[in-house]
Amino acid sequence: MRKDYVYIGALVVCIVGVIWGIVGLLNTAYKTQEAKSNENVEKLYANETTVTTAVDEEKISPNSGFALKKYYDECNHFDYEEAELPAELVNLNKQEVEEYYADWEVEEFSKGKLVLSKEINGYCDEHFLIRLENDAVNVYQMGTLGELKEYKKTDIARDYLPEEDVEDLEEGITVFGEGKLSAVLEDFE
Repeated sequence: MRKDYVYIGALVVCIVGVIWGIVGLLNTAYKTQEAKSNENVEKLYANETTVTTAVDEEKISPNSGFALKKYYDECNHFDYEEAELPAELVNLNKQEVEEYYADWEVEEFSKGKLVLSKEINGYCDEHFLIRLENDAVNVYQMGTLGELKEYKKTDIARDYLPEEDVEDLEEGITVFGEGKLSAVLEDFE
Protein backbone atom coordinates (compact mmCIF):
# COMPACT_ATOMS: atom_id res chain seq x y z
CA MET A 1 0.00 0.00 0.00
CA ARG A 2 2.83 2.17 0.77
CA LYS A 3 4.14 1.61 -2.69
CA ASP A 4 0.88 2.83 -4.10
CA TYR A 5 1.26 6.14 -2.30
CA VAL A 6 4.78 6.52 -3.64
CA TYR A 7 3.58 5.90 -7.20
CA ILE A 8 0.67 8.31 -6.80
CA GLY A 9 2.99 10.91 -5.27
CA ALA A 10 5.50 10.47 -8.10
CA LEU A 11 2.69 10.72 -10.63
CA VAL A 12 1.36 13.95 -9.05
CA VAL A 13 4.87 15.45 -9.04
CA CYS A 14 5.30 14.53 -12.72
CA ILE A 15 1.90 16.04 -13.65
CA VAL A 16 2.65 19.26 -11.71
CA GLY A 17 6.08 19.42 -13.37
CA VAL A 18 4.57 19.02 -16.85
CA ILE A 19 1.91 21.70 -16.13
CA TRP A 20 4.57 24.00 -14.69
CA GLY A 21 6.70 23.50 -17.82
CA ILE A 22 3.77 24.22 -20.16
CA VAL A 23 2.86 27.42 -18.26
CA GLY A 24 6.50 28.58 -18.37
CA LEU A 25 6.72 27.84 -22.08
CA LEU A 26 3.48 29.75 -22.81
CA ASN A 27 4.61 32.71 -20.69
CA THR A 28 7.92 32.89 -22.57
CA ALA A 29 6.11 32.71 -25.92
CA TYR A 30 3.73 35.53 -24.84
CA LYS A 31 6.59 37.80 -23.75
CA THR A 32 8.45 37.15 -27.00
CA GLN A 33 5.32 38.02 -29.03
CA GLU A 34 4.75 41.22 -26.98
CA ALA A 35 8.38 42.28 -27.49
CA LYS A 36 8.05 41.78 -31.27
CA SER A 37 4.81 43.78 -31.27
CA ASN A 38 6.47 46.70 -29.40
CA GLU A 39 9.39 46.54 -31.81
CA ASN A 40 7.00 46.81 -34.77
CA VAL A 41 5.22 49.80 -33.22
CA GLU A 42 8.54 51.55 -32.60
CA LYS A 43 9.58 50.95 -36.21
CA LEU A 44 6.23 52.27 -37.42
CA TYR A 45 6.57 55.57 -35.55
CA ALA A 46 10.35 55.96 -35.89
CA ASN A 47 10.05 58.07 -39.06
CA GLU A 48 7.23 60.34 -37.84
CA THR A 49 7.93 63.90 -36.76
CA THR A 50 6.43 65.25 -33.59
CA VAL A 51 4.73 68.64 -34.00
CA THR A 52 4.46 70.82 -30.93
CA THR A 53 1.29 72.83 -30.54
CA ALA A 54 0.71 75.97 -28.53
CA VAL A 55 -1.64 74.99 -25.79
CA ASP A 56 -1.52 78.43 -24.19
CA GLU A 57 -2.48 80.41 -27.32
CA GLU A 58 -3.46 83.91 -26.30
CA LYS A 59 -7.07 84.80 -27.04
CA ILE A 60 -9.33 87.75 -26.32
CA SER A 61 -11.36 87.28 -23.15
CA PRO A 62 -14.94 88.56 -22.75
CA ASN A 63 -13.73 91.14 -20.21
CA SER A 64 -10.97 92.58 -22.39
CA GLY A 65 -10.63 96.31 -22.90
CA PHE A 66 -11.18 97.46 -26.48
CA ALA A 67 -10.13 100.66 -28.22
CA LEU A 68 -9.95 102.12 -31.71
CA LYS A 69 -7.11 104.48 -32.55
CA LYS A 70 -7.46 106.61 -35.68
CA TYR A 71 -4.68 108.71 -37.18
CA TYR A 72 -5.83 111.48 -39.53
CA ASP A 73 -3.09 112.28 -42.05
CA GLU A 74 -4.44 115.73 -43.13
CA CYS A 75 -4.33 117.23 -39.64
CA ASN A 76 -1.90 114.80 -37.92
CA HIS A 77 -4.33 114.20 -35.04
CA PHE A 78 -5.13 110.97 -33.21
CA ASP A 79 -8.57 109.91 -32.04
CA TYR A 80 -8.48 107.28 -29.28
CA GLU A 81 -11.88 105.82 -28.52
CA GLU A 82 -12.52 103.14 -25.91
CA ALA A 83 -15.55 101.01 -26.65
CA GLU A 84 -17.27 97.83 -25.58
CA LEU A 85 -15.64 94.72 -26.99
CA PRO A 86 -17.72 93.36 -29.89
CA ALA A 87 -19.03 89.88 -29.02
CA GLU A 88 -17.71 88.40 -32.26
CA LEU A 89 -14.11 89.05 -31.11
CA VAL A 90 -14.34 86.99 -27.90
CA ASN A 91 -12.04 83.93 -27.95
CA LEU A 92 -10.27 84.95 -31.15
CA ASN A 93 -6.49 84.81 -31.42
CA LYS A 94 -4.41 87.63 -32.94
CA GLN A 95 -4.42 86.18 -36.45
CA GLU A 96 -8.21 85.75 -36.39
CA VAL A 97 -8.66 89.36 -35.24
CA GLU A 98 -6.37 90.55 -38.06
CA GLU A 99 -8.46 88.60 -40.57
CA TYR A 100 -11.75 89.94 -39.12
CA TYR A 101 -10.53 93.56 -39.18
CA ALA A 102 -8.43 93.35 -42.34
CA ASP A 103 -8.34 97.14 -42.88
CA TRP A 104 -7.16 97.81 -39.31
CA GLU A 105 -3.79 97.11 -37.68
CA VAL A 106 -3.64 95.21 -34.39
CA GLU A 107 -1.55 97.62 -32.32
CA GLU A 108 -1.95 95.89 -28.95
CA PHE A 109 -3.12 92.33 -28.30
CA SER A 110 -3.40 90.51 -24.99
CA LYS A 111 -5.99 88.59 -22.99
CA GLY A 112 -6.90 91.84 -21.25
CA LYS A 113 -6.71 94.46 -24.02
CA LEU A 114 -7.15 94.91 -27.76
CA VAL A 115 -6.24 98.13 -29.56
CA LEU A 116 -6.84 98.49 -33.29
CA SER A 117 -5.39 101.39 -35.27
CA LYS A 118 -6.02 102.82 -38.70
CA GLU A 119 -4.70 105.69 -40.80
CA ILE A 120 -7.48 107.79 -42.31
CA ASN A 121 -6.98 110.08 -45.25
CA GLY A 122 -8.60 113.33 -44.15
CA TYR A 123 -9.38 115.48 -41.12
CA CYS A 124 -10.61 114.48 -37.69
CA ASP A 125 -14.02 115.75 -36.58
CA GLU A 126 -12.53 118.40 -34.24
CA HIS A 127 -12.00 121.05 -36.96
CA PHE A 128 -14.49 123.89 -37.24
CA LEU A 129 -14.97 126.84 -39.57
CA ILE A 130 -16.58 129.99 -38.21
CA ARG A 131 -17.89 132.39 -40.81
CA LEU A 132 -20.36 135.15 -41.42
CA GLU A 133 -23.46 134.30 -43.45
CA ASN A 134 -26.71 136.26 -43.82
CA ASP A 135 -25.43 138.84 -41.32
CA ALA A 136 -24.99 136.19 -38.56
CA VAL A 137 -22.09 134.04 -37.36
CA ASN A 138 -22.45 130.34 -38.24
CA VAL A 139 -20.26 127.37 -37.33
CA TYR A 140 -19.48 124.45 -39.62
CA GLN A 141 -17.75 121.21 -38.79
CA MET A 142 -15.18 119.99 -41.28
CA GLY A 143 -15.79 116.43 -42.45
CA THR A 144 -13.09 113.85 -43.07
CA LEU A 145 -12.62 114.97 -46.67
CA GLY A 146 -12.82 118.69 -45.83
CA GLU A 147 -16.53 119.02 -46.59
CA LEU A 148 -18.50 121.38 -44.36
CA LYS A 149 -21.50 120.33 -42.28
CA GLU A 150 -23.61 122.86 -40.45
CA TYR A 151 -22.75 122.56 -36.77
CA LYS A 152 -24.31 125.57 -35.05
CA LYS A 153 -26.12 128.81 -35.85
CA THR A 154 -25.47 131.62 -33.42
CA ASP A 155 -27.35 134.79 -32.49
CA ILE A 156 -24.20 136.88 -33.02
CA ALA A 157 -25.20 139.59 -35.49
CA ARG A 158 -22.84 141.34 -37.91
CA ASP A 159 -24.02 144.76 -36.72
CA TYR A 160 -22.39 144.32 -33.29
CA LEU A 161 -18.98 143.14 -34.52
CA PRO A 162 -15.93 145.33 -35.15
CA GLU A 163 -14.99 145.73 -38.83
CA GLU A 164 -11.76 143.74 -38.29
CA ASP A 165 -13.72 140.71 -36.98
CA VAL A 166 -16.21 141.02 -39.85
CA GLU A 167 -13.37 140.79 -42.38
CA ASP A 168 -11.92 137.70 -40.65
CA LEU A 169 -15.35 136.03 -40.46
CA GLU A 170 -16.09 136.71 -44.13
CA GLU A 171 -12.90 134.80 -45.00
CA GLY A 172 -13.64 132.17 -42.36
CA ILE A 173 -11.81 131.35 -39.14
CA THR A 174 -10.64 127.76 -38.68
CA VAL A 175 -10.32 126.42 -35.12
CA PHE A 176 -9.46 123.05 -33.62
CA GLY A 177 -11.46 121.61 -30.73
CA GLU A 178 -14.73 122.50 -29.10
CA GLY A 179 -12.93 124.35 -26.29
CA LYS A 180 -11.23 126.69 -28.75
CA LEU A 181 -14.52 127.08 -30.65
CA SER A 182 -16.34 128.15 -27.49
CA ALA A 183 -13.58 130.63 -26.60
CA VAL A 184 -13.64 132.27 -30.05
CA LEU A 185 -17.43 132.53 -30.06
CA GLU A 186 -17.37 134.12 -26.58
CA ASP A 187 -14.96 136.76 -27.89
CA PHE A 188 -17.55 137.77 -30.50
CA GLU A 189 -20.43 138.04 -28.02
